[in-house]
Amino acid sequence: MNLNKVIIWGHCIHNHTHSYIHNAFYIGFKHLGYKVYWFNEEGVNNYPNPNEEVDFNNSLYIVHGLESKNLPLNNTSFYIGHNIEWVCNNDYKIPKSHVLINNSLGIPSNNTMSLQVYCIGCLHEKKFNDYKYYCYSDDYNLIYMPWATDLLPHEIDENIKNLESFNIKKISNFIGMPLEHWDDFKNELQKYNIEYKNYGGSFDISSKRNKSIEENMKLIQESIIAPALQTQWQIDNHYIPCRIFKNISYGKMGITNNPTVYELFDKKIIYSNSIDELVKKGLEFNDRPDRNNIIRELMINVRDNHTYLNRINFILDIIKINKNVNLSSL
Repeated sequence: MNLNKVIIWGHCIHNHTHSYIHNAFYIGFKHLGYKVYWFNEEGVNNYPNPNEEVDFNNSLYIVHGLESKNLPLNNTSFYIGHNIEWVCNNDYKIPKSHVLINNSLGIPSNNTMSLQVYCIGCLHEKKFNDYKYYCYSDDYNLIYMPWATDLLPHEIDENIKNLESFNIKKISNFIGMPLEHWDDFKNELQKYNIEYKNYGGSFDISSKRNKSIEENMKLIQESIIAPALQTQWQIDNHYIPCRIFKNISYGKMGITNNPTVYELFDKKIIYSNSIDELVKKGLEFNDRPDRNNIIRELMINVRDNHTYLNRINFILDIIKINKNVNLSSL
């Protein structure tokens, strides 16, 4: 199967946490030289070109199951669905939430694949190129990978170059939906007279709390510490958040309460299962004269291994080698 474009289906920026993943996929595919479009659930192009009519055939689809009811269906495309419940009808599949569920054949089963984020469920799956955070099932119909930073490698290089000049304040900014552990973090910061601020996580595209990638990055760069704290369920299930990759790529020391994340970075970041200890260790790290050398090494790791370019190339290699699906660039 030869495809000539990528169509990312579902969400517009800020309407859901997954919108940032779709936006990063869009930026990544575009940077790699592929023709790429991103449509919301109603079929509106998030990056419209009024002089262009889009053909939905011969496409690689990246789809989120939460917004798949209006997904274009055809037999000339290949579909990769995250958290989609596929309903089978003989040799065809269709998202369970689709508007045509009762009167359409759907997509040929061989033209679909599921994508899940790396977690405990894939610990015993096959590893891709001996890299344990990329996994796949025996039939290659299910692949696993972590999310990544939303920056491109050259943007991380720019942050590395400017690492010494960040305007660090006595504040810690968090961008995302705050859960209970962030209250504990806020209370711990108060002991050191450090202010805590929260942005984003609104799921409301008109909210003033929303921040662009550039604003997000600046808020993290000016933070005295910027941990990637996780819930107990995420820790127990080995879930690796995109926040750890983002914060490091922006130029901050990695701080985690998840041992899986600690292992991923070869124990070169700050780890504790205690929030008060994480705050103490993070502030102590800031006093180290070699702190930027350590951060720089971590940033290079993320630049080389944990951008959406890495994730996209993994997907393209998997479908080319095992599904005979080829995507042509511009």
